[in-house]
Amino acid sequence: MIHNLKTSSLGICLLAVVALPATTMGAETEDIIKYRQGVMKSVGGHTAAAAQIVRGKVDYADDLVYHAESIARSMQTVESLFPKDTDFGETRALDAIWSQADKFKQVSEESRAATKAFVDAAKANDKAAFAAKFKAMVDSCKACHKDFREKKEQ
Repeated sequence: MIHNLKTSSLGICLLAVVALPATTMGAETEDIIKYRQGVMKSVGGHTAAAAQIVRGKVDYADDLVYHAESIARSMQTVESLFPKDTDFGETRALDAIWSQADKFKQVSEESRAATKAFVDAAKANDKAAFAAKFKAMVDSCKACHKDFREKKEQ
């Protein structure tokens, strides 16, 4: 009886040790998804603020470079925000991100290039150029969302 109790206790301890990393990994994965969503919301916020400046709706032109650079910094990490096994839960990321990884990388690179061009135009303070580069950047974001993000339910 004592032997069975020791064996059972050992089995329970081993099970707990084996299950712990799986639970921890799940929490880490969910945290990655939350982090990714935060970064993408930040990009959206900076884009919305820059849009108000570009359209001449607000007089914060001195902040345009800040918003453009913030978007660019976030876009540098976009691919790393979608590691394997983060394709579940409360996310609008489509499976195509992982199943069409080469295409996702290409679209991400195009968005980074468009964002860099917007940053350069904002730094040059050329209103015509930064309006056009802003539109190109937004179009590159939309292209990615079209293929890789689930549409919001109305």
